[in-house]
Amino acid sequence: MTKRVLFLISDTGGGHRAGAQAIGAALDEIEGATRFEWRIDDIATHCTFPLSKLGPAYSAALRYAPPIYGALYHATNGRRRYRTIVRFCEPLYRERLREVFTQYQPDVIVSVHPLLNHAALRARADAGMQAVPIVTVITDLGRVHEGWLLPEADLTVVPAREVYQRALDRGVPPERLRLLGHPIHPRFEDVSATKSELRKKLGLPIDGTICLLMAGGEGGGKLLPTTMGLAKAGLDYHLVVVTGRNAALKAKLEELAPSLPTPMTVLGFRNDVPELMRAADLLVTKAGPGTIAEASVAEVPVVVYDYVPGQERGNLDYVRTNGIGVVALTTAEVVQSVARIVHSQERLAKMRAQQTAVAPRGSSRRIAELIAQIARVGRRVIPAAG
Repeated sequence: MTKRVLFLISDTGGGHRAGAQAIGAALDEIEGATRFEWRIDDIATHCTFPLSKLGPAYSAALRYAPPIYGALYHATNGRRRYRTIVRFCEPLYRERLREVFTQYQPDVIVSVHPLLNHAALRARADAGMQAVPIVTVITDLGRVHEGWLLPEADLTVVPAREVYQRALDRGVPPERLRLLGHPIHPRFEDVSATKSELRKKLGLPIDGTICLLMAGGEGGGKLLPTTMGLAKAGLDYHLVVVTGRNAALKAKLEELAPSLPTPMTVLGFRNDVPELMRAADLLVTKAGPGTIAEASVAEVPVVVYDYVPGQERGNLDYVRTNGIGVVALTTAEVVQSVARIVHSQERLAKMRAQQTAVAPRGSSRRIAELIAQIARVGRRVIPAAG
C-alpha cells in the first residue's frame, strides 16, 4: 500500500523547503507494509502574478530593503489584517491549488509555510477533498506570524514551548497541537564520530578552538564584514567560513586569507554541515530557525549576528531566553562576544548544556511518524501525546 504526502511550501528563504525535506527523509526511513511517497510543491509557481513572483520579490526585499520587508511583516501580522490579505489573494491561487490537489490525490496535506495554511483549507474544499487531513508544521520560533496559526487545521506541529503557548493564545485547540520540535534533517543526529575524528576527516586542526561562520546557502548579508572582523581580532582560534553558493566571496576570502593574522579555512556550499557543526566549538550565524535548531542538536553554542526583520526577530529572543548563545548585531559586538565565550570554558560548557536541554532530538522522525499515522487513519481523532 502507498500513501501520498504533499508538502506545500513557497521558496521564500530556504528553511521551508529544508523542513519539508527533513520530514520527507524521515518518512523514507519508515518500514512496514505501507510505503510513503512524498512531494514538495512550491505553490507560488502555480499562482498568477503577483504571487508567482513571491520568491524573487522576497530575495530582493531582503537584499535591498530589509526594513521595508520588516514593516510589511508587521503590517500583516494581525487577525483582521491577515484575513484581508487572504481574501485579496484567494483569486490568485484557488483554482491552481485545487488542480494540484486533484492531480496528486494526497492522503495528507502538510503546510510548511505561513501563507499557505488558509489557502490549503479553501482549496481542499474546492477539490471536494474534505476527508484529507491538513497538518501545519511551524518552522519559526518565538512570537510567530499570524498566518501560521490556523485553528481549523487538523493538527498543528510546533517547535518550541513559546510557539505552543502562542498557538493556544490564538485559539488553536490543545487537542490539535503537538510540541515535537523543529524539523531538522535526521543526518544531524546520525553523526557518531568524535570531535577529533571529524576534524581529521575535514582537514581541520585537531587541537584548539574552531569558530564556524555561516550565512545560509547564499552566503550573503553580513558574512564578509563579520569574517574580516573576527579574522583581524587576533584571537586564538581557527576560523572556518562557509560561503555557500557565493563563489565571488569564497574567491575573495581565499585571496585575503594568507595576509590575515588568524588561520582560516574557506569553504563553499557543503553537504556535510552536520559534521562541520559537530567539529566546531562555536557557531557564528544568522538567526535562521533551522540553523539554530541544528546547532542545538550539534551542541554548539551560537553567536547570532544578523536576522530577517520581523520574521526572525522571535529567534533572537529564543536564543537569549534559552541561554544557548548570544545576540551580537554589529561586527564589534560579534568580536567582543566571541572573545568572551572562547576565553571561558565554563561559559562554553554552560551553553552546551543548555543546547542539550532544548535540542529537538528526533524531531523529524517524530513528525514523520505522526504524519504516517494520520495518512493511515485519515481525519479520525488521534490521541494527543502524553
